[in-house]
Amino acid sequence: MSVKRPLQISYDSQVATEPISLAEAKAWMQIDFNDWDTLIEDELIPAARIESEKASGMLYVERDVTISNNKKGERIYPIGPWVEDVTTNDYEFENYVYTAGFNEDNPLPQDLKIAMLKRIATDFAFRQNIISVQEQVAQKASITTETKYRADYFV
Repeated sequence: MSVKRPLQISYDSQVATEPISLAEAKAWMQIDFNDWDTLIEDELIPAARIESEKASGMLYVERDVTISNNKKGERIYPIGPWVEDVTTNDYEFENYVYTAGFNEDNPLPQDLKIAMLKRIATDFAFRQNIISVQEQVAQKASITTETKYRADYFV
């Protein structure tokens, strides 16, 4: 019996520059002191971006996406927004690399920035381990905005 492996999608979750700066996050949360800067910049901003990217199916910072084990017989681009193909062999459909993500020419939409800021603020406000159902709903309130960008929900 042969086992078919599913399509594999990989990209680096770490980025050189986050789409939300520490100053923007602090302004959104109305924080005017530096006590929480390390937590906000090193933990909350990257975590909010990663979760928001997963919900939207978009990369907020341009990166290479590697597709492996694609059995469709054509290139598909499940993570957006598409920028360019990296793999130059036009007949390579099973394993290939392309660049995706928002950039200077195609900036991150304002509603996705706001959704990310909401995630940062609610994750900061409710950063303890045990939270109520209401707090869980507040943490994920931005998902409605993010999921409207997911192309795979509509295919």
